Amino acid sequence: MENILCKNCQTTTGGNFCSNCGQKAKTLRLDWQYIKDEVKYTILHVNKGFFFTLKELYTRPGDTINEFIQGKRINHYKPILLLFVLAGISGFLSLQVDMNALMQGYNSQTLNSKAMMEYNKAMTWMFSHYALFEILALPIVSFLSWLSFKKWGYNYIENIIINCFAGGQRLVFSIISILLYLVVPKEALVKFSSITAIMTFGLTVWTYASLYKDKPRTALILRILLFLFLLMLVFFIFLVIFTIIFMVYLIKAGIVPMPGK
Repeated sequence: MENILCKNCQTTTGGNFCSNCGQKAKTLRLDWQYIKDEVKYTILHVNKGFFFTLKELYTRPGDTINEFIQGKRINHYKPILLLFVLAGISGFLSLQVDMNALMQGYNSQTLNSKAMMEYNKAMTWMFSHYALFEILALPIVSFLSWLSFKKWGYNYIENIIINCFAGGQRLVFSIISILLYLVVPKEALVKFSSITAIMTFGLTVWTYASLYKDKPRTALILRILLFLFLLMLVFFIFLVIFTIIFMVYLIKAGIVPMPGK
């Protein structure tokens, strides 16, 4: 094969790819064939591991995660990329749902209050950006899972991977729930959201129980309870901080009076 000058780093190479930077040695002019090849590669690349990984996470989550950590990875979609792709899909779809209707269902008796209307706006934003919270919470949740199960071998980085898979699993369920939100009658939204919240919670418990299924049952239950307790504790702290910030905002905006006045 003739030597070719790499157009990216100017290194002379005799193979199909540059030995210095890895770029394809022969780059042709951009045309419809290029678009066709890119679309074909993208679809095949996603299909190769994306849907397989999703199927595995809903049929054998613990074994799937354990196998990936141990090195059996060729058939699986990369977990961090999986989380971001699903977060993008979930985020886009959540914008199509009327979250205001859901919040009105929760607060129908007090919605005339200006403070409650501001609260609804804040909560609507949070519900609409659930996928963002999955990503932002990943380091914290991973630390809590590492702390809860650290005697069973997985380090902190491995716990990040575990929670990328678990988060991806929850986001798939979230995507399905969002699609159902579009057809569920408004009067049933509150009950439906409560059911989906419980089921999402149950998915995480199932995943961890499956991941550590070879451990003593009593110890497993206690560690899962510890993990859930830590999650609720962090959530409670976040809720307190959110409430304080929200009340300060209401006072400064003149929506509610200063305490004692």
